[in-house]
Amino acid sequence: QVKLTMLVCAWRTLLSSFLMVALAHASQSPRGDHETDWKSAAFLSPKFSLGPGSVQNKYYPDIDFPRGHIAMKQVNAELVDEEGNPVPLYETYIHHWLLLRYYEPVAVGRNLSKIIVARNSGVCPNALDQYFGLGSETRRTETHVPGPYGIEVGNPAEIPDGYKEKWMLNVHAIDTRGVESRLGCTECRCDLYNVTKGGDGTPLPKHYLGGLSCCYDGAQCRLRKGFEMINSRGLYLKYTVKWVDWDVSIVPVRIYILDVTVIGTRIVNKTVIQGNCQ
Repeated sequence: QVKLTMLVCAWRTLLSSFLMVALAHASQSPRGDHETDWKSAAFLSPKFSLGPGSVQNKYYPDIDFPRGHIAMKQVNAELVDEEGNPVPLYETYIHHWLLLRYYEPVAVGRNLSKIIVARNSGVCPNALDQYFGLGSETRRTETHVPGPYGIEVGNPAEIPDGYKEKWMLNVHAIDTRGVESRLGCTECRCDLYNVTKGGDGTPLPKHYLGGLSCCYDGAQCRLRKGFEMINSRGLYLKYTVKWVDWDVSIVPVRIYILDVTVIGTRIVNKTVIQGNCQ
């Protein structure tokens, strides 16, 4: 039942993929494959701390990221500790991480209510807006864009007047050390989090047995009896970006994210559920 509920949850991605479609024009004739002139840099998210069973789901605006008119060739990310060592998923599970592009008004400064999200080319309005990311399956998943192709960002012609292009990171992680059920905690089963309301205080529907609304920022998954408590530890999301400076020989590609989700209206246990991805 929990798995079925999570399958029909419009937000929670169970199956996704990037379809990068080349926008090649007949008049274009790429001069090189850009496989040798790319640049690379590794960045860290702001530090966050997690203890056994705890959850963090925060957004970090204006993160470090390559600037200017570029073509992204690859983005990878993984969770690391304060010494830079990768953290195994069986200790801290990455529910998801999202890399989002947005435009911020210069005159206003950091005010998220005023930003314009520069979403991907996907078919889900107001959802799945990110350029890279999703669940724990992204660790060591190949994202390289080959040959003369690249994901174009930073094009001055596309940035609205009076705005700057910036990037935002969302990291949702669950510390599973000492929990009663690792699988149940990572599936965000509501009974293990002992919640009947979402993070905003809204009561959850009776049919909602598990999903994102139960493992919100600051939630606590049940620890097993007899577990000796250990200290919280500092963590970062380390993300590595490879790119090349933009030139006319690069063939731009678009990103589409496909999601197993509810489309339209369904009835589950006599309750009407409306999907938000059309």
